[in-house]
Amino acid sequence: MALEPGDLLYNRYRIIDILGRGGMGSVYHATDESLGVEVAVKENLFVTAEYEQQFKLEAVILASLRHANLPRVTDHFTIEGQGQYLVMDYIEGQDLRHMMDNGPLSEEDAVRIGVAVCDALTYLHLHKPPILHRDIKPGNVRIAPDGHVYLVDFGLAKLVNEGESTLTGARAMTPGYSPPEQYGTSRTDERTDIYSLGATLYATLTGYIPEDGLSRAVDDIPLTPLLKRNPKVSPQLAAAIEKAMETPSAKRFQSAEEFKWALLGVTAEPLKPETGATTDEVPTEPPPTLGGAPEKPRSASFGNRLLAAIIWIGILAALASGIAWAAYHPAQARTSMRSILALVNKLTPAASATRTSLPTVTPSKTLKPTASVVPAQAAATVTSSPQPSATLAVVQAEASSTPFPSALEPMTPTETLTPTPALTSTGGGTGEIAFASMQDGTPQIYSINTNRSNLHLLVHELNGACQPAWSPDGKKLVYISPCTDKNDMYPRSSLYILDLETNTTSSLPKSPGGSFEPAWSPDGTKIAFTSIIGNLPQICLIDLNTQVISQLTLANSKLQSRQPAWSPDGKQIVYSVRRFSLQQIWIMNADGSNPAQLLRSGGTVSDYMPAWSPDGTYILFSETNETATAPSTLMRFTLGSQKAEMVGLPPQVVDANFAPDGKWIAYETSDAKNVDIYIDDLSSNTPERLTTSPALDFDPAWRP
Repeated sequence: MALEPGDLLYNRYRIIDILGRGGMGSVYHATDESLGVEVAVKENLFVTAEYEQQFKLEAVILASLRHANLPRVTDHFTIEGQGQYLVMDYIEGQDLRHMMDNGPLSEEDAVRIGVAVCDALTYLHLHKPPILHRDIKPGNVRIAPDGHVYLVDFGLAKLVNEGESTLTGARAMTPGYSPPEQYGTSRTDERTDIYSLGATLYATLTGYIPEDGLSRAVDDIPLTPLLKRNPKVSPQLAAAIEKAMETPSAKRFQSAEEFKWALLGVTAEPLKPETGATTDEVPTEPPPTLGGAPEKPRSASFGNRLLAAIIWIGILAALASGIAWAAYHPAQARTSMRSILALVNKLTPAASATRTSLPTVTPSKTLKPTASVVPAQAAATVTSSPQPSATLAVVQAEASSTPFPSALEPMTPTETLTPTPALTSTGGGTGEIAFASMQDGTPQIYSINTNRSNLHLLVHELNGACQPAWSPDGKKLVYISPCTDKNDMYPRSSLYILDLETNTTSSLPKSPGGSFEPAWSPDGTKIAFTSIIGNLPQICLIDLNTQVISQLTLANSKLQSRQPAWSPDGKQIVYSVRRFSLQQIWIMNADGSNPAQLLRSGGTVSDYMPAWSPDGTYILFSETNETATAPSTLMRFTLGSQKAEMVGLPPQVVDANFAPDGKWIAYETSDAKNVDIYIDDLSSNTPERLTTSPALDFDPAWRP
């Protein structure tokens, strides 16, 4: 039953407008009268017992999704004899279909859109079981007024079960945007979405719908080269899009992540650490390198004709089952058959898009950058080099003077730090600590009071979460995901912020080499983090107001810099550097200037994981002898002194994290059986075990 503006659906959703309508259902703009918020309602009129069972299964999964480039599914229900309904966030703005009415988009905007959708697809495809969207097209990519990109409309989404060619969910095709396998009985998989995104970007850049995938596969009709329709597009970007649109799925990018890097013009190289460095989660091989023009179309072969026969047999079989269904659903069949016939008539290269009017919005083709990376130092000299088509390339800065001191002597801070006022003491019994735990097999973030009460799950990500860090006011928590295990580095991770007041999560722009080891600035406006740049870990900075990423440490130094920790006044950052196969504690100004080694342990000793005391007078860090089997030791270095001293704690203490009053610390350590979180009163050095789970507990963060 078609709904009209003013209708009340399910005694809750008041229809405002019809966003789109087809033979299988409609999409409505509505108001949730229970909550007073605007929503989008996706209707599916194709109702059978099988479809209803699958709908319920998939709706529950979709409702669990949380990603910055996906709307949330907030409700789902079936009205017997009428239809199935998904309720999602309503995204204001306009879709790509309407933006294209003003002409092709710029290459910069197309790349930003493609990268955002690739991020959403990576999240969906890595879900267990994987989720396919199966209907990516300009009308389903929506741009909010602030330029944020959303992939919308999950009406055709399906779950992929191992060993199944498809579930019994809706299978529909959009000429020009659907790959050949989506028309017949062949298996659809993650590469189906990659083809559709490539076709969407093709249309976005040229203003033309590409030749239909089925016609290209069956009749060997060539794809018109993108550069022929828009010569202004860079050859590299054109080649990436055309690779994504190869008719054999084996020739496309095999993952959305590969497609993303090709759009950015980035070839990911494996990290090559010095001897003894951990390489967990570092890519072992780069995505396929693109180059040259697309292959010259070949004449139709016997294989293509055989494929055509198989596909058309599948279509005829589907029509036969549809006839049987129609005998029992005559009213719905008439509507659906008109849609099917219209679809068949459009399966030609000359097919044109059907444009459905949407609510008028203020046209805007200025998109919010995914991330713009700029040099950290105003006085730095920027190294000019050919830039890829994307705007996410890191621009490295070179200091105008010698970047490192010639004599590596202990460095006195550039100015005397004024101790910050003492914060309200949390003590050992009243504080709260966030930490990562492997309790459910994948790292997730938990919270526990320091008196061991109120242990609860704080963050749950399908691909794991770890490395929590609190904002200075204690109201927000930044963390990284994916995090599938406790690793040394996470080159594929992104930063996410959980707002404890609104219970909402937002993602931050991602550096091409991943974003991990976050550290919040004392004023709460910036986050320093580590990313792999130029094949080495380097320290970067994201401004939370502008969303701009800058690189603080210099990749041309060939030093591995990581694990940033802010001074309490926000003017300096202490961090670890791997140099001559050893790790050292260094210090620099907050803009990346004046980097220098802070202390020199000498010999075969490595110093790492620094933490700055809240009063600004000393730094804690872990120390290990690289040639011995002795465990790590917690050390204390008072600023202005010449030598560090041992803290009287048991060995194997790492990742020390201060309480706000500076009198207590939390850390992780092992009792030779398990790694847990401990706390300690520094005045007495009496460790107290905080967590007792047999699972691995790590990455403690004391809440301000």
